[in-house]
Amino acid sequence: MATKTMLTPTQILQIVSFLDMLGVGLIVPQLQNQARLLGCSHLLIGTLGAVYSGTQLVSGPVIGNLSDLKGRKPTLLLTLVVCGLGYLILGITSSIAIFFTTRACLGFFKQTQLLTKSIAPDYEPDPAKQAVAFGRLSTLSGLGMSIGPMISGHLAEAYPEYGFMIIACLVGVTFAINAGLINLLPDRTKEKQNNSNKNGVAVAPKLIDSVRTSIKESIDEFKKVDWAIYWDVFLFKLIITLCIGMYFTNYAIFLKTKHDMSPKSLGYIIAFQGGIGSLCSFFIGYINQFYKDDKDASVRSYHIFIAVTVSLLGMGLSPNIYWYLLFVVPLAISGAVGRVSGLEMIMNKGKTEHRGSVIGATGSMRSLSGVVTPLVAGVISEYIGVNYVIFVAALFGATGIVVSYKIKSRSLEAKSKSD
Repeated sequence: MATKTMLTPTQILQIVSFLDMLGVGLIVPQLQNQARLLGCSHLLIGTLGAVYSGTQLVSGPVIGNLSDLKGRKPTLLLTLVVCGLGYLILGITSSIAIFFTTRACLGFFKQTQLLTKSIAPDYEPDPAKQAVAFGRLSTLSGLGMSIGPMISGHLAEAYPEYGFMIIACLVGVTFAINAGLINLLPDRTKEKQNNSNKNGVAVAPKLIDSVRTSIKESIDEFKKVDWAIYWDVFLFKLIITLCIGMYFTNYAIFLKTKHDMSPKSLGYIIAFQGGIGSLCSFFIGYINQFYKDDKDASVRSYHIFIAVTVSLLGMGLSPNIYWYLLFVVPLAISGAVGRVSGLEMIMNKGKTEHRGSVIGATGSMRSLSGVVTPLVAGVISEYIGVNYVIFVAALFGATGIVVSYKIKSRSLEAKSKSD
């Protein structure tokens, strides 16, 4: 029986979403520096990022199916408790092996945003209000991710010896608070889930069967999609995720190495970039007015790759941090516009019933990019130099310019023939 509270379930989930990403924003910008202090090489740091993304990719369907079998609330509670303990271990360990193993475990269980969004409809049955609820959850998540780096930057600079431990303990506290808040939610577990789980021995086989069934159904559904018409969408998504992913994998070490940025300054830079992106997302409708005739988003894709490439080259060649921040602005804007353009490219192609499959497939490409880019960045940093990673990212962007120009030219030619 849930404890009575003055907060509504929707308000509880909003607070949880904010605190969850606040915790992520607190610790993620400091992970690479902590790994370096423990003695990790650039290659090992890249491997650490790849393993985290890989376990995230694998655990998504597993955690999702577990929540269907055991209930979303208990599954979310489990992930919050495990993640809270994991971040505490990260803060107190001085062993590379334990740091590496704990980070991999966190990658598997850190599905709190996924579970928070999946549990929200249980407490808001109205589809129209669900859209508003999802929007508020995303907004609060972004706010937490922007504030977190600033706080952790101040702590890391004020307490250089124990800063990371303090940050990790704060993150553990946020996850403990979230676990308490989720426990306040009224139970919405279906009766059939309770009945199916009375026999504890049957849970594991049912979980495995559920995963197998989900994979089989997904493969069967994918076969029905005419993938030939989506090749440009996937190519755009692949190149842009490789480009942006390469940059984000290395930016903290790059700023510390080239511009000697303190943790506090790094936090402000992350918050600045996140704020520009959020502001751009808010005004995306106004931006799209400049592209009224760009129904297939081919022109926007071309402009996005130009902006990204110029931004990355500018940041790589910037003589000081002020020039770097100047080039951060077009990168953040193009990233925000690119996310919307990718969706519009899908919406304007193919059948409505297959859009979910295509969007899911493009999301998987982003996860796969998260596995590849840390490894590539680690190899480049280790054997060539940290400063060269951003130029490799710009090279991916230049490839995108060439490809998107050809797609844009073909699209304009097809439009002129049809007119």
